Amino acid sequence: MNARERFKAICHFERPNDPCMWNVVSWNSTLERWAQEGMPVTNLDNMKQVNMHLLGYQDQKERIGPKAALYGVGKNGQPPYVTPIDPIFEQKVIREEGEHLILQDFDGSIVERRKYDDTSIPRYIQYPVRDWQSWEEYRKLLNPFSPGRWPPGWDIITDDKLGWPVKPEQEGKHWEARDFPLGMTALSLYGCPRNYMGVENLSYALYDDPKLVEEMVEWQAYLGYEMIKKVFDAGVTLDWVWLWEDMAYKGGSLVSPAWVKRVMVPRYRKVVDLLRSQSVDALVLDCDGNVDELLPIWVDCGINAIYPMEVAAGNDSLQARRRFGKDLVIVGGVDKRALAQGQREIDAEVAKCRELLKHGGFFPSVDHHIPPDIPYENMVYFLNELRKLSEYPETRRILG
Repeated sequence: MNARERFKAICHFERPNDPCMWNVVSWNSTLERWAQEGMPVTNLDNMKQVNMHLLGYQDQKERIGPKAALYGVGKNGQPPYVTPIDPIFEQKVIREEGEHLILQDFDGSIVERRKYDDTSIPRYIQYPVRDWQSWEEYRKLLNPFSPGRWPPGWDIITDDKLGWPVKPEQEGKHWEARDFPLGMTALSLYGCPRNYMGVENLSYALYDDPKLVEEMVEWQAYLGYEMIKKVFDAGVTLDWVWLWEDMAYKGGSLVSPAWVKRVMVPRYRKVVDLLRSQSVDALVLDCDGNVDELLPIWVDCGINAIYPMEVAAGNDSLQARRRFGKDLVIVGGVDKRALAQGQREIDAEVAKCRELLKHGGFFPSVDHHIPPDIPYENMVYFLNELRKLSEYPETRRILG
């Protein structure tokens, strides 16, 4: 069974007890620590060696370039993050203030950043969208058909597009020659407008100018729908899509469930229907924070997977499995805080994974980017203990 077949079987609850890691997405500082602690990887400028060492081709998952939601423009897809505008803004320094820079960022925001760390969270001074006039200008950068979104060869497999080394027999072939699951960063109805305006400004606008907010949500749905349709029209099939929202915090949703149902769900349904018509296996909703009150809304409108199930925010993957059964594929749920501690705490996470793996529909993953307080030996121990749960000898890949 190749990586694509394995992925599909797990998504359809047809392959129990197979711990297929979704990813090992880490902060770059984490990778640097691991290399210093003995990880046998010499190139940290991309994820190819890291992915081959920790995961191998058996866990390979790739995504195409056209992006209709947030993405990273830094090394290894890390910050700074940019909303799906084309073209992006030139990052320009406005002035220096001690150890900080005031600059125009890639998304058009005016921010304050530390001089020597552009991956840190900036302080926002001005967001690009403030009212109808600024939105109408910004909207021009959200044309789903702008040439910059679709560079020549976007539909062809080449080594520079992959997170794993390209296999010689696939180099230069159409994406349909793949043997791995392929996805796309496909949609963001709340998350991107939140980034355009800032969470506080958007929250006020929900009451002060609801038509502006609904216009932005509608445009995001249009952007995602048309980009997905263009991918399918080019003969590229997708096995998964990434829907990015980040619309919750530790206490629950940042917006009322009633607003989600009234404004977001009708737009979700149109996009979901298109994806379902093309037999996409996993529609993964990426949302940090506590998603308990949002999950039933998403599942009801056809979104069938959730990430990262952040444990510190109160999410419980076992409870979600009991609640939604085979209607929900769970990606994530491994407490990053436990992996930073010791074998006893890691064993508890592995035990949780054992229960979740019993029926399939579960891809273990750390519940967000892997932070640099997790030692390399802890990560190796976790991966090895996790793979011992596999009932398929070919996937019990043990690291030395």
